[in-house]
Amino acid sequence: MARLMSRAEAVPWNQKFLLALECGALFLGVPTAVATHWIPVPVIPVLLVMAAGCWFVLRWRHKVTLRSLLRTKAPKHEWRRILIIYLIATLSLVIWLWLTDPAAMFFLLRRHFGFWLLIMFGYPVLSVLPQELVYRAFFFERYRPLFGRGIVLVVANAIVFGFGHIVFNNSISMVLTFLGGLLFTTTYKRTSSLITVSVEHALYGWAIFTIGYGQYFFDRMLWLFH
Repeated sequence: MARLMSRAEAVPWNQKFLLALECGALFLGVPTAVATHWIPVPVIPVLLVMAAGCWFVLRWRHKVTLRSLLRTKAPKHEWRRILIIYLIATLSLVIWLWLTDPAAMFFLLRRHFGFWLLIMFGYPVLSVLPQELVYRAFFFERYRPLFGRGIVLVVANAIVFGFGHIVFNNSISMVLTFLGGLLFTTTYKRTSSLITVSVEHALYGWAIFTIGYGQYFFDRMLWLFH
């Protein structure tokens, strides 16, 4: 994956324009169409189709290999950084929900334990890996000519990641995923590791669903686990 992070792509303005249209259609248009039921398909199948298409483009247009995409090596200090931020963020989420909506604490554990248990196993594979493939590996490689390599890329990625969760029809899910997007994008930018950022994403997802914020991501996914 190092080549993905170091290669400079100079493209003419007309190609950048087409890339911008493509980016808007994929990362703004598709979530809006799902949220408004213009695409009457549940979230997970849409995500899996997007991931398959993005992988095809990565493999055949950008020559990304599966081995480079799935490399797991990350420095120990990166894992320390991830875990320290995770512990602080998780504690903050617990305190915030306790203060603002204590009835929601451990919502899925108390009311839908079977669904919560299936999420612990299914979420990393059916949701996290496809999301990280689309929003990190594909977005970085495909749209770096539009956003560069610095803070603009990080913020743009976090914005589209947060916006993508418009499919759940509530602002809380969008705010939480925007903040999560800042973390995940930073991690991917620092490590170039899809597996590392997927582990980080899964940790936050497990925390979100366990603490009680899962109610904000619940209704559109419930059908999958019945």
